[in-house]
Order: sequence, then C-alpha cells, then structure tokens
Amino acid sequence: MEFFILHLGAFIIGLAKAGFGGGLGMIVTPLWVLVISPREAVGLMLPLLLIGDIATLSFYWRGWDRRNILALFPGAVIGILIGMQLMGALPDREFKLVIGILALVFGIAQGIRQHLVTEAVSGKLWVGFFAGIGTGTISALAHLGGLITTLYLLPQHLANRTFVATSTVVFFLINATKVPAYIANDLITRASLIQDLAYIPAVILGAVVGVAVNKRIPRKQFAYIVLFFVLATGVKLVWDYAAVTF
Repeated sequence: MEFFILHLGAFIIGLAKAGFGGGLGMIVTPLWVLVISPREAVGLMLPLLLIGDIATLSFYWRGWDRRNILALFPGAVIGILIGMQLMGALPDREFKLVIGILALVFGIAQGIRQHLVTEAVSGKLWVGFFAGIGTGTISALAHLGGLITTLYLLPQHLANRTFVATSTVVFFLINATKVPAYIANDLITRASLIQDLAYIPAVILGAVVGVAVNKRIPRKQFAYIVLFFVLATGVKLVWDYAAVTF
C-alpha cells in the first residue's frame, strides 16, 4: 500500500501541475502522510515538485502572466520564512493534525469558491502580495499553498494555458526558494534524494497526461472529484489524531 500511495502521489504531482496548475496537487501531502511521517513526506515531495514544475514549463513556455508573478512572489518569500519557523515548533503528531485541518479548510474553501466566483475580476497587486504571504507560509509547512494562489488567479478568468503557466512559474520560484531551508532542517537529505529517483518517472508520466487532460476535461467537474479525496483524506488525518488523543 505504501508503494502504491507514494507512486500515485508522484503521478498526481505531474498531473496536477501540467493539467490544472497545481490545484489537484493539494491531495498529495495529506495522502502521503497516511503512510509516512509528515516531515519525510514534505522533504521527499519538494524535489519532485521542482521536477514537475520544470516538466510543465517545457509544455507551457512563455505562456505565463508576468504581472501576476510579480504580485505573488515577493510576499511568498516572507511566507516561507514564517512557515519554516512554524514547522520547527510542531511535533510530528501535531504536524500531521495541521495538515489534516488545512486539507479540510482548503477543500471546503475550494468548494465554496466553485459556487461564488462567477465573474472575471482583475488581480490587484496588494491583494497578490498578501496572497503570496499565505501561499508561502502554507507551502513551506505542507505544500498546500496552491489553493491560495488559485483563489487569487481564478477570478481573473485567465486562459487555461496562461493559468497553468503562471501558477507553475510562481511555484517553481517558491519551491526553489524552499530548498536551502529544507536542507538546513534535514528535510532534504542524500537518502531522500536517492529515494526520489524512484518516483521521477511517475511525475513525468503525470505531466504528459496532465497536458492532454488540460485540453479535454472540464476543470469544474474534475475539481469536485479532487475535493472529495482532499476532504476524505483530511477527515482521516484528523480522525486518527482524535482517536489517539481521546
């Protein structure tokens, strides 16, 4: 089961980035935490996320919106610093609970967003800055910051290609910025990098499939399937914590 879940997660990383700008990827951290420790999960994921970013950009090169990148990334750097401080203060069991709660909160928020965001609006730079802080903080903690970026970009009704390319550039920059902090905190080690080699083919395959589904599957219908699994996984993590505690 661990073998299956880890490879499925790696496939979803590529699929999410190339197909949906990363939104589907919020299921991977809570999914992996079901079979390995939270710190091991986020450490293994970061190099794979970078590989997924690079693979996706090869399909969507120069398709991004520079204005949105400049709005989001400066705040994200501040958020990463905040997130790394919070991570150092959380024991493993509480860290797992936080990931479960984040999955529930963001899953519900995404569901609400599906119904409320109907008209195109322009993304304001100051809103993007604070969205970047939230994205960086949650991304540093659990690689779940994609929803905040999605909530900022989706009301602008960007073309699918532009949306995916912009999200990917933002998260490539965020993920690259996190690398030194993850190495310093022993989240990325030589052993974890060797283990990552086994999952790279699944990430690449997911990216290839993602490009295909981006052109064929309506985003809204697919989003409801994703939300089901995100919420179910979040409930499982919170339930496991409550069962042990109470």
